[in-house]
Amino acid sequence: ELKTPLTSIRMSAEVLSEGRVKDPARVAKHLGVITSESQRLARLVNNVLDFSRLEQGRKGFRPEVQNVIPLVEAALDSQRVALAEAGLEVRRGFDAGGEVEAVLDPDAVGAIMVNLIDNAIKYAAGGKLLDVRVEGSDPVRISVADAGPGVPATQREAIFERFHRVDDALTSRSGTGLGLSIARGLARGMGGDLCCRNGAGTGARFELTLPVAGP
Repeated sequence: ELKTPLTSIRMSAEVLSEGRVKDPARVAKHLGVITSESQRLARLVNNVLDFSRLEQGRKGFRPEVQNVIPLVEAALDSQRVALAEAGLEVRRGFDAGGEVEAVLDPDAVGAIMVNLIDNAIKYAAGGKLLDVRVEGSDPVRISVADAGPGVPATQREAIFERFHRVDDALTSRSGTGLGLSIARGLARGMGGDLCCRNGAGTGARFELTLPVAGP
């Protein structure tokens, strides 16, 4: 899993450094590969670190009252290239200028969102749609829904177990089987939760809940 992005980065970097590509469009494509694969590598490294800290009970959280919408937007923007390459259109079900406050750790929310987006890219790119919504209630709800093959009812808890992966036939990319386990661990560490539900018609909907600030 770590070798794949490293190989892609090295190959694109070598092509550019040797001056073998002159066409601006192809140069931009190689630069895009380096950017997207670097982001993927960073996510994998962060997952390894988070997994280790959660397992040892050393994961620290910095809870604060913060607007969740900019955090969701930042996560989507950071994965823009990967989403485009996967052919996933993002539908945002929230007011970009609005405020929905919750008690959260910004880094943890960012990591959860990136893991959920990456999960959709792996398993649900065929559905061509990713619907992301923020609901200001008690608790605050952030949902990431796809139009892919969905998750069987018998698997909706198992997918949060360490190293568990749904049937390989459903995914075009390999994975460590840690992303969702880490995401739930981070959610619960903030006093929230993460679950998988039926999507609207087809697909799966992952719902992150976060506590609201007290009176």
